[in-house]
Amino acid sequence: MGEFRAAVAIARKDLRIWLRYPINVAGQTFSPIYQSLVPAILFGATFFVDGRAVGLETSAGTGDLAGFVVLGALVSGMVGAAFWGIAWSLRTEMDAGTLEPSWLTPTRRDTFVLGRALGALATFAISEAVLLVIALWLFKPSFSPQAIQALPAIAIAGVSLLGVGYLLTAAVMFMKEAGFFIDTTNFLFSSASGVAFPVTALPALIQVVAYALPTTYALDLLRQHAIGSRPLFDPALEYVALAAAAIVTFPLGRMAFNAAERRLRVTGGLAQH
Repeated sequence: MGEFRAAVAIARKDLRIWLRYPINVAGQTFSPIYQSLVPAILFGATFFVDGRAVGLETSAGTGDLAGFVVLGALVSGMVGAAFWGIAWSLRTEMDAGTLEPSWLTPTRRDTFVLGRALGALATFAISEAVLLVIALWLFKPSFSPQAIQALPAIAIAGVSLLGVGYLLTAAVMFMKEAGFFIDTTNFLFSSASGVAFPVTALPALIQVVAYALPTTYALDLLRQHAIGSRPLFDPALEYVALAAAAIVTFPLGRMAFNAAERRLRVTGGLAQH
């Protein structure tokens, strides 16, 4: 319980710092709209046939282009919270020289990652709620109330992403320039999950990678319930895949992070790179 309180305290600190810079908050909230949503929807609309997204109906089983892309943007934001909100935030603290003093406290090292994850979850919830309201107003996606049935899938995927956050943190702590690595892997992870297009449109080799990602199944289940898209696999099998990913990824990520932290303590590289 004490470690959880420490994680909550870290999350509260991160949230207060985030809210202290309103321009940054606005940029994080609105950039997905003009960088991803608007271009994707306008580009997709150019291929409408008699006002219908015929290609999307054929490949995904739904003609709701706006709903398809908006849901993808929400899951993309969830991935970004894991990549940037966890791994990058700890790396910036390491570069600032404040990570080593923080780790001298009695708090467990991996609790700092959990705290950053909770903080990222809070900022994600706020920014994505604003994005969803704006998207509903601008693009008029036709979401079904049954979308709430996909919340368990999103929660299970969140556990897997926490494990991914631990793995990324372990990796970037050894890198001199981690920004490009996080940016690239974030983009590839989101794209392979099908946030902007059906996974079935990917080359066969890339589809194998996509089917190994928990966000692929979480997003597919969300789209099934929200806009009636055609499932990639039987929903029960997708839940099994989600659970398996969480069971494997979370402990693996923690072990990798703890091993990296021990290595840095031995080499003295925690405060320098």
